[in-house]
Amino acid sequence: MPFDQALWLTSILLASAAFIGLSLGASLPEGLLLLTGSTLIFTLLRTLGIYPVELVVNHLTLSTRTWNVLVITAFAGFWVDLLWISGELLPAGVHFLLLLMVIKLFNLESRRDYLHLYAISLMAILASAASTTDLWYLPVFLAYLLTGVWTLVLYQLTKESEDRALEVRSANSVWLSPASGSRITPQLFWLANGLALGTLLFTVVIFFTIPRVSAGIGHASLGEGIRTSGFSETVDLGMIGPIKRDPGIVMRVELPERLGTPADHFYLRGMAYDRYDGRTWATQLANRRALAESSPGTFIARVNQPRTHAQNGPVIRQTILLEALDTAVLFAAPFAESVSGQFFSVQSDPTGALYLPLSASSRIEYTVLSRPHPVLPADLHPQPVTYSGPFARHYLQLPDASDRVAALAQDVTQAKASTYEKALAIQDYLSNNFRYSLDIPSSSQDRPLEEFLFSRKTGYCEHYATAMVMMLRSVGVAARLVTGFLATEWNEYGNYYLVRQRDAHAWVEVYLPQSGWVTMDPTPAVIESGVDPGWQTFSRMMDSVRLRWNRFFVQYSGADQVAVVRGLKESGEAVRHRAWNSLSVLLAPVGDRLGSIIQSAREGNLRLALEFVGLVGVGIGAMVGLIRMWPWGKKSISQDVSPDRTLMAHIYEKAIKQAARYGMVKTSSTTPMEFLRRIKSQWAQAGDTMATLTDLYCRGRYGQVSLTKEDLARARESLRQLTLLDPPVR
Repeated sequence: MPFDQALWLTSILLASAAFIGLSLGASLPEGLLLLTGSTLIFTLLRTLGIYPVELVVNHLTLSTRTWNVLVITAFAGFWVDLLWISGELLPAGVHFLLLLMVIKLFNLESRRDYLHLYAISLMAILASAASTTDLWYLPVFLAYLLTGVWTLVLYQLTKESEDRALEVRSANSVWLSPASGSRITPQLFWLANGLALGTLLFTVVIFFTIPRVSAGIGHASLGEGIRTSGFSETVDLGMIGPIKRDPGIVMRVELPERLGTPADHFYLRGMAYDRYDGRTWATQLANRRALAESSPGTFIARVNQPRTHAQNGPVIRQTILLEALDTAVLFAAPFAESVSGQFFSVQSDPTGALYLPLSASSRIEYTVLSRPHPVLPADLHPQPVTYSGPFARHYLQLPDASDRVAALAQDVTQAKASTYEKALAIQDYLSNNFRYSLDIPSSSQDRPLEEFLFSRKTGYCEHYATAMVMMLRSVGVAARLVTGFLATEWNEYGNYYLVRQRDAHAWVEVYLPQSGWVTMDPTPAVIESGVDPGWQTFSRMMDSVRLRWNRFFVQYSGADQVAVVRGLKESGEAVRHRAWNSLSVLLAPVGDRLGSIIQSAREGNLRLALEFVGLVGVGIGAMVGLIRMWPWGKKSISQDVSPDRTLMAHIYEKAIKQAARYGMVKTSSTTPMEFLRRIKSQWAQAGDTMATLTDLYCRGRYGQVSLTKEDLARARESLRQLTLLDPPVR
């Protein structure tokens, strides 16, 4: 492919990559998307030499004044968009950029127009980077980088020198340059791709070394968080059900210290509720306190429990990547002891729930250390249970007229002595005697719990958890309802739990005299069906890639830079120490031999010393000879092609294309003179013009004397006249 056509093609592809980035990252008007996309396709077809497209372009050529008016109109539209339509700088600027791109694509003639298109494309790809953090941006950026390197290389190769102003413009506004007859060789292909790879590596180095900042002028908010339910101060019975049909991803939970196969479920605690009025759960312990920092970014969250430190369960470390939600709750395994992240403040309420001061507008990453509360042996035996007044008021509260629920609870637990046995009995009763289903209509009764227990006997997690709490309180056992997520989907490719909206869950925390709050769940296990295993595998693989993209690029911060530098320093010192020891062991025999030679020289053994010096000299001479014989020491010999011959060949090629449009095609076996005779016989009025072009072409290609500027000017004029002639009469 000739350089000029390759430059035009890569320029269009560069603009296309920037446009794809914007269309995927920003919410663009459909009309603007259609206009820009159609223009790119139309220009690409014109670049490939599609004759109908070139014909349309020749008939729709606009003047420079018209293009200037269009640019001014687009600029005025930018202010209208900024002040009255979009109302924001980034969307209005993106719309203006696309309009400029459309105008420039239709007016791509001079080298200055190419530079304008490159600047517009650069601003567009930067705007798309400010509009999204998704994984799809990576292939778009790589495509932009590759085409950008090719474009710059070709632009430099086709650049005219000041001394040789050989630019030529034909009647159909095709741009010619001194290198337009040159073609892309395999050497140039690999050189440009190598430069692209080197540029990518250099870009990665810069990315990981430049100082990190939290936001910039072009930073765009990700918009409203994912809508969730069950994480406010009040929750209506049946509220969680609708969101359990949503497969959208909410968070990813890594367990760095968990060895072996993980459990088939993992609870992520959100909020706890203490008061139920018959239809709605509420928390009366909503007063929050700011947690103290043990170190920058690490907050201590301790809830008073009647147990010693040795009685707690093992520490569970979780690294959680939480998507932007419409709640300020931070989720963690029960029960959190500390939380670390890039937070200015973390709050907690008396139930142990964790909160940010405000809901996050973008995904966040944090680490939590939690300790579960196992059931202690003392709670397996009957013992008297007493609660303080405030504690009983919160966790033994019952709605009015719940006699049927109380009678059922007494019947289920009448043979149980300890508090834990009663809780197990109620849990087993609900799990084994009721059916799980999300297809539950909104309850029309005033007492939906009684409807679940005595009439419908079908429900989902909220119904089960509410029933267990009310039944426990009816027999004097303190309990509360907890909402959060129950993770069951383990991603074996990334070693983390993938938590979705449909994993929203409600369960129960029971207070045991010695163990404290213990997690229990009366909802029966649900087995999903109808999901393609192959698609699940592919989905988990892609999600693992997205997690690493977010971890190493989107969430990469200054703290990560410090950690990387510290790790590289420690690794470098260790490698240097091992390398020095290995080198010392390897060179020890050589050192011993050298020492013996020096000692011999000191003792007067001159012959041995001279042998050593001669051996070193031979080695150095052999290395020099190899270097000089190596391919990189040789100069490549190439035959220069003069610019005038190249330009004349390109002009003649344009003349052949013009004749081919009227059915007179020159084959590779046809000589220039044979083709001239055919032109004279089939297109008589073009005979003289084509004769001039053929004579100049043969002189430039086969003659020993270079063409003069006057010859080239005559060739240009002949080509112009040829394009203006009427087609031959058939």
